[in-house]
Amino acid sequence: TRKPVPARLWTSTLKRTVRTARHIASPVITRENGEPWVQMKARHWSNLDEIYAGACDGLTYAEIKERYAKEAAARKKNKLAYRYPRGESYLDVIQRLEPIIQEIERHR
Repeated sequence: TRKPVPARLWTSTLKRTVRTARHIASPVITRENGEPWVQMKARHWSNLDEIYAGACDGLTYAEIKERYAKEAAARKKNKLAYRYPRGESYLDVIQRLEPIIQEIERHR
C-alpha cells in the first residue's frame, strides 16, 4: 500500500467554495518525519476569488449590455485588458494569481 502524500485544499473566499470545502474529509496522517498532518485542511485565499466585476457585479451579460452599452462594447473589443467600472480586468486577476501560484509551487 502507498503512504498518503500530505495534501492541502486551497479555495477562494467565496461562500460557495468555503461551503463546498466543508464536505471534504480532513483526516490526520503521519508525515515521514513522524509529525501529524491534517490532510486536505482548507486554506481560503482571496487571491483565488473570481474576477470582481465592480459596478456590474451580479449582472448578466444581457443586463450589462442594456445598462452599460459602452462598457459592453469595450469589453467585447478586448476582454483580456477590459476593466469593469470599479472592478478588475483579467490582467488584474492574472497579476493577483501570481503570488498564489508561487506559493503552490513552493509546496510541491
